[in-house]
Parts: sequence; structure tokens; C-alpha cells
Amino acid sequence: MNINVEHQPNCRAVAHIRVPGEEVTKQRNSIISYYAGQVRLPGFRPGKAPAAAVIKRYGPEIESELEKQLINDGLRTAIRNEGLEVLNILGINDKIVHEADKSFSFSAEISLAPKIELPEYKGIPVKLARIEVTDADIDHDLLHLRERYASFQDVDRGALLGDAVVLSFVGSLDGQPLAEALPEAPDHLKEMKENWFLLDAEEDFLPGYYAGLVGVKKDEERALTISLPEDYSFEALRGKTITLAVSAKGVKEKALPVLDAEFIAKIGGPEMTEETLRSEMKEVIRRRREQAREAAKGNQVIGHLFEKIDFDLPQEMVNREAQRRTNDIAQRAMQQGISQDELVKQQEEILSNATQQARQSVKVTFILEQIAKTEGLSITDQQLTYALANMAARQKKPVKKFMAEAQKNGLIERMRDDLLLESAMQFLKDSAVVEETEPESEHCDTHSPKEA
Repeated sequence: MNINVEHQPNCRAVAHIRVPGEEVTKQRNSIISYYAGQVRLPGFRPGKAPAAAVIKRYGPEIESELEKQLINDGLRTAIRNEGLEVLNILGINDKIVHEADKSFSFSAEISLAPKIELPEYKGIPVKLARIEVTDADIDHDLLHLRERYASFQDVDRGALLGDAVVLSFVGSLDGQPLAEALPEAPDHLKEMKENWFLLDAEEDFLPGYYAGLVGVKKDEERALTISLPEDYSFEALRGKTITLAVSAKGVKEKALPVLDAEFIAKIGGPEMTEETLRSEMKEVIRRRREQAREAAKGNQVIGHLFEKIDFDLPQEMVNREAQRRTNDIAQRAMQQGISQDELVKQQEEILSNATQQARQSVKVTFILEQIAKTEGLSITDQQLTYALANMAARQKKPVKKFMAEAQKNGLIERMRDDLLLESAMQFLKDSAVVEETEPESEHCDTHSPKEA
């Protein structure tokens, strides 16, 4: 058998394979013999039909089976002899039966796993903040807990930052109601009726909107001029100035509950005290920071390897992952109210971001797979069963039924692959050399959305 493998960029290769005539004849005769022993032809006893009669009746089927076997055998030989790690066969082309010597040739487009030369991956240096939970940290989380139970009371004064304003408004552009000027504009700019807004220094609704409402009183009407940014999500309004005719229906002051025995019993039961609440809160903060520290360790070891390793990626895998991410982005955007037309306008940017993320994800996968192979890591059936049982419990399905479904849809092998990658990542983190730094503050406050 003559084999020539032509390697191409992006982990592709084309294998040119030619099977000698004598091998083709041998395979054909074997297939004919099999057919003769299995089929029934009129005028012949079972299994006694001559080859010529079998060929006359089943010629196309025999040639189709012959071609399939020659291709499969040729590919297996090429993969074995050339040491190819094949991900996928992309296509079979140029199938020719050569009349001169009765040989058969074809070419196969192949997607290959990348060749990866791992750098030293044990003892990767990482810097991680020391975990320390102070009374100030506990007070900060307790404040957020109290905010979850905040009440709002009507006040007869101008609104201040931190107050909630209940209002209605109608948007306009160049003196024309926005609903008429741009019917396809986002609904939340056209009109709102008695909506709550929690005023904050951080403008997370429209630029200058909260600042424009400071001082507004119940039953007061105002016209707010809003300059939309050049990168605003709705393209037709980018860089435009709109006017919101606002009518305030009420101003409400936020009141936090006092951290007293009544409030503590409400959230933790009659046995809860301030001391036990603070103790539990301290443990919650510690666990949260431990999780963040583990995530930071993983990011740093992968970032270290990213800088050290460069290799081609199989384009087909990148494309599949990019498509999956694109679909996810589009689905989330539509759930947030972005129109189909707007998505089409942003498709190039969305695809570009999804492709970049996909390349990173695929690269991480191959690095971790190579480390798992080098270290001889594996996933036991017990680990796999435990993970699947946990997934069944989360989905509230009977374990036996879930396992049967997982067997059918390929989830079991995907789960095994995922667990192996997790195991490789854990190996990297466990062998990393940690330099502890001073604790970092968590208190860059992020607030809930102000629009209610």
C-alpha cells in the first residue's frame, strides 16, 4: 500500500492512499464469496451460486462494499503507519480505480489533534491573596443582608441619592414622540408608567438620568435631556439626544431594618443570636474567598501555560465551539429584549468575540488533555457514577432513568472527559508554588439594578 500524508495548517492533513491491484482483487473475491454463501439465486442451491451469477445480480452492492472496505483498511493502515492522532475524517475524495493495474486510490481529508510540546508545568508560580475575614468584612455583608429586607417609606421632600422615585415618562426625539419617530426603538425609552428607580451616583440606566432626578418631588414634572453614547446598543439612537418628559408619582426613603433580636430571629429562627449570625457570616465569607482564590489559582496556571505554549488548533473544533457560544450570546440577548434586527447588525462583533473565546477554550482543553495523558490521570467508574448521580439529583430525576438517558445521548462519555479535564486542572493547582500576598478588599460595591 502506497501512503503519502500531506500536512496542512490548522491541524489538517490529506492522506493520499493507493491500494495495490492484488489487494483489491483479494478483497473483491472475499466479498463475492461471502455473498455467494448468503444469498439465494433462482436455479441454484443455497450457497452454490457461481461467482459470475452473484456478480451479475449483486454487482453494484459488491463494488460499494469493496470501496468501503478498501477505504477503511487504507485509513487504518495510514493512521497506524504514520502515527496520526485523528479527531475526525472530514471527507473522502478522488476515488479512482486504475485500469492499468486494477489498483484503487483515494484521498482523505483529516482533522488531527495538535502536536503539543509541554513546558515545565509542575511548580508554576502563582500569587494569591491571604484569606482573612475581619469584623469590617462581616459588617459589610450584614449591611447587604439588611438591604435585602429594606422597606421604603413615603417622604415629602426632594429626592436624594439612595431614595426610590416612582415615576412615569414619555420619550421624544427632536420634538416627536419616540414611539412615532422610531417605532422600532426599545420600549423602555418610549414610555414607562409608574416605575421605581433607586437613585445612585452610578448611572446604570441612562447617562445623567439619576442625577437629573435629584431634588424631584411628588407630583413634579421635569424634562430630562439625555445624550446617548456612541456605542449605545440601539444603533439608530447612537450619539442622539432624547428628551424624557418625567412625572414623579412619589419619593420614597429606604429604611434598613435594625440588627436586633427580632430581625435576627426573622432570618435565622428563634435560636439565632447576633454572635452565631456573625459566626455563620464569617464562614460564608471565608468559603466565598476560598472559591475565588481557587479560581484565581486556576486562571494563573493556565495563563502561565498560555504564554509558554503555541500550537495550531483544529479549525473544525474552533468553529463548533464558536457557533455554540454565538448561539448562547444571541439567546441571552433576545431574553434581554434585543431585537432580531439588532442582533443581525451586531453579528460580526458577536462572532468575532465568540471565536476568540472558542480558540481559548479549545486551547485549554488540549493543554489539559495532554497533561492528563502525560501524568496518566484517569477517571474511575465510581467517580463518574458519583458525578452523574449528583447531576440527576440537581435535575430531580430518578438516578436509573437519568443514567439510561445519559447512555443514549452520549452524556456519560462527555462527563468522563469533563472530569478528566477537571482532574488535570486540579493537578496543576495542587503542584503550583503559591506566594501569598496581602488580603484584597472585596468592598468595591456592586449594587442591584436601580430600575424596578
